Amino acid sequence: MARILYAVSGDGYGHATRAHSVAAALLARGHEVRFLTSLKSNAYLKTVFPGLVDEVFGLCISYNQGRAESVRTIIENIRRGVSQWNQFTSTIRRVFRQFRPQLVVTDFEPFTAFYARRFDVPFVSLDNQHLLTHCSVDRPLGFSRDLFNAYMTIRLYYGGARRYLIPTFIRAPIRYHPTTLVDPILRLNVYEKSIEHGDFLLAYKGAGGENDAMRQVLEGYDRLPIRAYGFEVNGLRGSVTYKATTTDGFLHDLAGCAGVIASAGHSLASECLHLEKPMLLVPIAQQFEQAINAYHLEKMGVGRWVDRLSVSAIDEFVDQLEVYRSAAAKVPKATLDGVIEAIEREIP
Repeated sequence: MARILYAVSGDGYGHATRAHSVAAALLARGHEVRFLTSLKSNAYLKTVFPGLVDEVFGLCISYNQGRAESVRTIIENIRRGVSQWNQFTSTIRRVFRQFRPQLVVTDFEPFTAFYARRFDVPFVSLDNQHLLTHCSVDRPLGFSRDLFNAYMTIRLYYGGARRYLIPTFIRAPIRYHPTTLVDPILRLNVYEKSIEHGDFLLAYKGAGGENDAMRQVLEGYDRLPIRAYGFEVNGLRGSVTYKATTTDGFLHDLAGCAGVIASAGHSLASECLHLEKPMLLVPIAQQFEQAINAYHLEKMGVGRWVDRLSVSAIDEFVDQLEVYRSAAAKVPKATLDGVIEAIEREIP
């Protein structure tokens, strides 16, 4: 059995929940696992793996009115990095020297990859972002600037992985080796959920969503009740029930809803596919990865992509729920077996 150091991006819960599922499977197979992470992932993983998580500096994206802002993101990360850098480097060196990992797995966390090379430890990249750089992905027209920004950001994050493992629902030809496409990685309790199709919609506002604008549209729709998560209010307003975000409550409603209104993040889209949920997708502006996800999900016939949410868009989405649901039911169900076996093959 091996000692595996798992580095996780701290920006967004999708990285953290993916790491939870993968690490739980590795621990169940007898491997030792420790984590280096930050921000939201640090808060999440410390609750499920107490004593196994060390906090380090992490990069984050800044949003304004539902748009990712490049300049503000750079300035904010520099400001935070100046104050935290010395503590971060001390922590990461200590973990490498004390834990002596045989393999590093990094989920879009660049600094651990750098130190893996410095300490001569092989590392595996495990994230969906590298789909844009390592595969020939069919893409929508009119996103050249966003594509360039995303491509350069991902290429600059890190290189030199022993293998790039890409969890994805998009099947695309591989451009750069060694790269392996694997099933999307879901939260552990999603694999166990029974699928039902209720008479309500689920709406989710992620970190970059437009709070007021989205609320106004949702509250103007009355054809089906809506259960909404991620907003700054709770309770019933019109036909919308705003709920506090808890894992059990959210997954219960996700498994039982008629369809989902959300941005086009990889993790939630993967769970919707597994649970056969139609999706009305509103990608976050200037997040090219989300545009790619929405474009391919619409091509798969499992949902609809709109640039801006409106009452009419929800109406048209509801009219096609059965068509979308039929297409989603034909998508193969994701399993963890492939990614775990792929990681184990890279252990020296």
